[in-house]
Amino acid sequence: MSGVYENRKTIRILSNLIEEYKPKEDVNYYFILGYPRSDIGKGTLVAQLLATTKDSDVIKFDGLLNTNANGRHTAVGHDDFGVYERFNQGKRWGREHYLLGGELYRDFIHDYGEYENLQINPHMSLFVEYSIHKMWNDIGRPKTLFIEVGGLITDPEVDPIFTPMIQRLTAEKLAKVILLSESGFNGEYIKTKTVQACVNTFLERRIEPYLLFARDVKDMNNFDLSKRLDAERIISNKIKDSFNYNLPLVITVPFFDDLDEYTKYINKRFVPIISKVDDKNIVLATKNKSKIEDFKLYIGDDYNLSSTNDYDYDIDITEGMESAIENALAKARTWCKLTNKIAIGDDTGFFMHALNGEPGVATRRWGGELNEDATNEDFWNHLQEKTKGLDDLSCHFEQCIAVVSPNGKEKIIKNINEGILNKDKLKNKYNGTGYPLGAVFESTGREK
Repeated sequence: MSGVYENRKTIRILSNLIEEYKPKEDVNYYFILGYPRSDIGKGTLVAQLLATTKDSDVIKFDGLLNTNANGRHTAVGHDDFGVYERFNQGKRWGREHYLLGGELYRDFIHDYGEYENLQINPHMSLFVEYSIHKMWNDIGRPKTLFIEVGGLITDPEVDPIFTPMIQRLTAEKLAKVILLSESGFNGEYIKTKTVQACVNTFLERRIEPYLLFARDVKDMNNFDLSKRLDAERIISNKIKDSFNYNLPLVITVPFFDDLDEYTKYINKRFVPIISKVDDKNIVLATKNKSKIEDFKLYIGDDYNLSSTNDYDYDIDITEGMESAIENALAKARTWCKLTNKIAIGDDTGFFMHALNGEPGVATRRWGGELNEDATNEDFWNHLQEKTKGLDDLSCHFEQCIAVVSPNGKEKIIKNINEGILNKDKLKNKYNGTGYPLGAVFESTGREK
């Protein structure tokens, strides 16, 4: 057969067409996919994204084989285009925005069927990619193109086409993946099984999500801001623990009876993620005046620094008990989301080697053994009691700083300061001034 047909002719032609039509300038594609149901509300979400994102447009894919005479798969005003139009007054969407499975297969076979034996992947997948690029050109080359994928990534009419295409476009940094899933709630705690299954479904296909929207169930409407941000932290941590995948961009979505409020919420939470980051205004996730002065000294006068003291938010950040990194990230992520600014959070832990790492990151409370209102003298007395009779007084401080940007970029700076507690000074009574550990800790090799 090699003498009859040109090998891979369809792939060569489609690859050339893709290069001709795909964006060369600063353009972002966002694939919008849902899980675990096809009717989870992708169209309503896309309508809000369109309403809040400048210079944006949308293409809708349906794996359906046919449509009706007016070019839609249901009555006008009741399909996804009708939802888009409801929240984007004066705009209209039609066939030039619609990728229909049956028409794609028909045109694909008609145009390339004589060349070689065609396959869904790679041939059809490349054809759909070319079709998207060409449609982007035809509808005016918007800076942001949302691509709503009907059905589920696990559907046989979706998976073989979109999985390899999304892999290619994300590798080229042209596309990002936005997932829409839902949280569970047992009346007291958030349940994350569904969102974990959602993320895992895509990671199994080597598709790395960029942003996860997690819809609330209706009885979660009593969540205040602190609980909402904590729920997002819990989801990110569960995904990290379960799949070793870092997904800091998680937005929980309340159940809205008034969908106009949905638009306002998306404007507040989504737009800062895709906007240009202001790298001169930074918020420090601390009320500690000494830390604030230290950071001002370290960072310098080229930046405008604010702290949590400058904002009227009553936020209770739930910190973990195991990791200074997690605690620093929790502070920075929370205040980044609250202010839409680059945020810096820090945390420190103190670890006694002979005590299996006590007290750990909850140093002031000695891992929960001391109350929140324990004084410096209480801490000193507890330290003396815990170290009584210990031959090994080696220990270390762990310091961690987290820098978080609204676009999801994160930087962790971590330092370990090894040392020992001075046995003689431990016998003294608390002197009444300063941080107790500062009076007894000696850093290795520094004689201080």
